[in-house]
Amino acid sequence: MKKVNYPLLLTWLFIMGCFSANAQNGIETRLGYSYTDKYAFTDEWQYLSTDIYLFNGNKFTRVINELRTGVGKNKNNYKQELEYLLITAQLKNLKLFGNESIVYPLYNFYVKNDNKELTAQVSDNIDVIRIIDKMPLSTTGKSIDATIEAKAIADNAREQVFSLVALQLQNIASLTAAPSGALMSLVGEFGKLLGTSSRKTEYKFSSTIRLYEGHNFDTRLHSVRVYALVPPDVKNVAIKAAKANELLANSPNGLDRRKLETVFDYKEYPYLVVANYKSLYKTDVLSGNEINTETIEKRKQKINNAHEAGLVNDETFKQEMYFIEFLRTFADLKQSLNDYKLNYKNNISEVNSKSLFSVIQNYRALKTLQRVREREFTKNTIYQNIFRPEYASIVNNAELYLDADHNLKNSKELVLTLLELEDEGRSVTNASKREAYLTKLHSVDLPGKDFLSTTIEGAAITRIINELENQQYREVFEKETNRLTEADASEETVNLRTNLTEKASITKCTLCREKVKTAVINYDTRYEAYRIKQALAQKETLQATADKKALEFLKKKYCIETSIKSKYASEETIPPHIVKLAERNNELTKKVEQLNELIKQKPDEKKLEAVQEYNTQLAQFVKDLDEGYTTICTAEKTLCACEGS
Repeated sequence: MKKVNYPLLLTWLFIMGCFSANAQNGIETRLGYSYTDKYAFTDEWQYLSTDIYLFNGNKFTRVINELRTGVGKNKNNYKQELEYLLITAQLKNLKLFGNESIVYPLYNFYVKNDNKELTAQVSDNIDVIRIIDKMPLSTTGKSIDATIEAKAIADNAREQVFSLVALQLQNIASLTAAPSGALMSLVGEFGKLLGTSSRKTEYKFSSTIRLYEGHNFDTRLHSVRVYALVPPDVKNVAIKAAKANELLANSPNGLDRRKLETVFDYKEYPYLVVANYKSLYKTDVLSGNEINTETIEKRKQKINNAHEAGLVNDETFKQEMYFIEFLRTFADLKQSLNDYKLNYKNNISEVNSKSLFSVIQNYRALKTLQRVREREFTKNTIYQNIFRPEYASIVNNAELYLDADHNLKNSKELVLTLLELEDEGRSVTNASKREAYLTKLHSVDLPGKDFLSTTIEGAAITRIINELENQQYREVFEKETNRLTEADASEETVNLRTNLTEKASITKCTLCREKVKTAVINYDTRYEAYRIKQALAQKETLQATADKKALEFLKKKYCIETSIKSKYASEETIPPHIVKLAERNNELTKKVEQLNELIKQKPDEKKLEAVQEYNTQLAQFVKDLDEGYTTICTAEKTLCACEGS
């Protein structure tokens, strides 16, 4: 018996045979063709399927007639001994079967003896046998070994079939960890074998071991080997395969028996085409609405059971457990979203801000966990090709929930800003970029600082904001603020105050606004003192002017009165306009008295408004008196013709 192991993640079936009736030489196998697809199979391609195609079955007659004696030699001494041609497969190192070597039958052909020649009764309708379907690949042995035997059974050695069946039933009985369905299918096949043997009819394996019935696996061709079954005398097999490479390279999803027969075009002896396929592990996909504590626990139990049964390898199991942890974090986020929506309806400000902060905490945990996985499994193909898209899908679901509400959307942006700052470092050199960060960090109505300081996330937010604002103040506001602080308050410097105030009004930097506000308040105090000083100086000038004017007004008053008496004293009737002007002069006289009283008053010199109001009133009195006397003198110039008036 000859066996070949290929150091691949999946195995090559090596075909070997023996002749059972006191044979010295058995049916041999010759490798006639080998093909391995160029596709880069990574670790997540962890399931094996193997198809076997039998060609030239009618040539078994030639093989059994040429055994031992060779081509053309006399076979009368042994030809009547043969009754069956049995082909079996023995699988080793399969995770499903543990350490047991399970043999199960592929074909059993009846050998007819017509006293002239042995004839293998092989039908023409044998298509393809899938001996294993999506079998988990070993993670320790790195290969699955399969040996196929072709046995010519004599009529006096039928017990070999019964011994084979008995031994395999015992092996199957010891496989307590393997799926019962797979094992019972093998038991059924051995029953069929015994039945066809007793009836001397053809048997073909039909119970493929299918562990993932109904699952939509991505499967593609990995490799193909072609073996001829020949007598020992045949050392070399010439299988023409000029077009085989092209056919196989263009058939990643499956092979066609007729096309295979055409490209190999071998007619001498029976041959087997062994096609191996790898299947890609697929995790169960969940939408955001499906994820809750119950579905997560069911998923965990399902994965645990699959791992214990050997259907999922260790690395995939580890990734599934990591993903379940991620799903739990997403479930926490969903719960905090529900709490926020409930509190938002009740419109309780403090409670609402805390529930919103809980959303921030859970979304940040979700994004952080995703980033941790990205860094940890950069070179892990199972994560990159299988689980990475699922992490992204869950995060997309989370962001759809957050985008449905203005406050939630701002919370999302806050978290993304925090994570971006963690990547770039909190020392941001660009002022406009810092301003954009601060806009997002201040866009959410967070709980008070006392509450934030009790949480890791809250303390981090406060710390990052403080660092950004200190940097923003130093680089954008400090120079102008210091200049305003040191400036003398006057009309020449008031534009500094105006410009800085406008600049601070459009920033989201709270620290900047507070420091500018302090500087502006101090400047305003100085500026008010400056203006009071200016107003007091103006008061002194106005009082001096008013006092001088008051004397002038009194002279005019006396001149007007004297002129009226001297001109109209002898007349019985004074002209009406002179009467009117005399009345106006009396009114102005009273106003001059009021002006003199106002000049004597002292406003509150500590209050700018009081001094300004006094100055305005004083100036208005002088103006009104000037205008009043000008009106009289203009209307009747002779009344104001006194010398010095």
